[in-house]
Amino acid sequence: MMVPKNINGKKVGILGLGISGRSAAKSILAGGGEIYAYDDNHLNNKIDFIDPKNWPWDILDEILVSPGILLSHPVIKKARSLNIKIINEIDIFAQSLPKAKVIGVTGTNGKSSTSSLIGHIIDYNDINVEVGGNIGKAATSLNDPGSKGFIVLELSSFQLVTCSQLKLDGAIILNITPDHLDWHGNIKNYVSAKKRIASFLKAKAPLLLSSNDNLSKKASKDLQKKNKNIIKIYNKNDKYNFPKNISYRENVIFAIKLLSTLGISEKKSLTAINSFKGLPHRMELFAKKNKFLFINDSKATNAEAASEALKSFKNIFWIAGGKSKHNGIKSSLRYLKNVKKCYLIGESSSEFFDQLKFKLECNISGTIDKALLQIFKDTIYYNEEVTVLLSPAASSYDQFVNFEKRGETFKELVVKIWSL
Repeated sequence: MMVPKNINGKKVGILGLGISGRSAAKSILAGGGEIYAYDDNHLNNKIDFIDPKNWPWDILDEILVSPGILLSHPVIKKARSLNIKIINEIDIFAQSLPKAKVIGVTGTNGKSSTSSLIGHIIDYNDINVEVGGNIGKAATSLNDPGSKGFIVLELSSFQLVTCSQLKLDGAIILNITPDHLDWHGNIKNYVSAKKRIASFLKAKAPLLLSSNDNLSKKASKDLQKKNKNIIKIYNKNDKYNFPKNISYRENVIFAIKLLSTLGISEKKSLTAINSFKGLPHRMELFAKKNKFLFINDSKATNAEAASEALKSFKNIFWIAGGKSKHNGIKSSLRYLKNVKKCYLIGESSSEFFDQLKFKLECNISGTIDKALLQIFKDTIYYNEEVTVLLSPAASSYDQFVNFEKRGETFKELVVKIWSL
């Protein structure tokens, strides 16, 4: 656990008791602080709830806000009206003053895989490392690996908006495409949130950005005006001899290049990549049977993410759909040459059908089970290798509680239908 310094006796209101909120509460208590915690959803927590109406507003030092809570929330509005400082769990992590080097990773797509890969490379080279933040463990739940170690933090746009005290030894902005606009209000605010990661860099710390999408290009130009000595631009023309099983090659290059600036050679990183298994639900090859490959890419919750899978496999029978995001499935339209047929599910079925129908054969299936049964019938006499791909290009919330449950359902149904 990361224990914040100089918090003894401070009184902190906590809004939101998900993973990060509960972890922050434990850290604050361990540091001698007092907490007044509340969650709108009244989750089953071991932490006692106190209605904000009963908080000692006149003596509160800070309000800690969990990621994803709208900044228009009444508690936040009241805190601002009283000039009470707004922080988040990452700030409590920062107040612990870790001795390890801290790396921050953000971007619209690929944050989790890249953070995990960086952690894997560091660990492979016998260096102590902890990985957390928006992936796995909350930042305050990590243990400091010490001055020779590393901490890798995946940072979401929600976390970056309300964070103010983080100090980074290196950072990555993988890509920026429209996402979470319902929370941020508009694309300008979303891009600004991603760019905030640059403000947390220590002097001369490296920042790597993509030059492969328009929003990232603009962000890099804006940041270079202020930080001319620290911006390094990744270009898709960089070439490496990757193992055949490696997907998301651009993200791999980011990991290699950043670590090379922090003391781990590119050669050592490339060797470590061979043993990286990847994360579930991210272009996960989870089964093979005869001519069939089954790929679970449920984490592809927007069209840009789904495009990576469409570029990576052949003879694709593609399951897509869910709760549509900005621009629907349009960003994937350039990458359909490997797709034989598309099977649409969820509330976006009609919208996606209208966007795809002039590009390839589509079937509105409605649900994953119906889509898989149709694929089974369509491919039973197919002579070539078949890739059965779930890469929805949409969020899961219309039919599933999260993308993990969607992916697990897909895998269970594949096992049942193909008798694996």
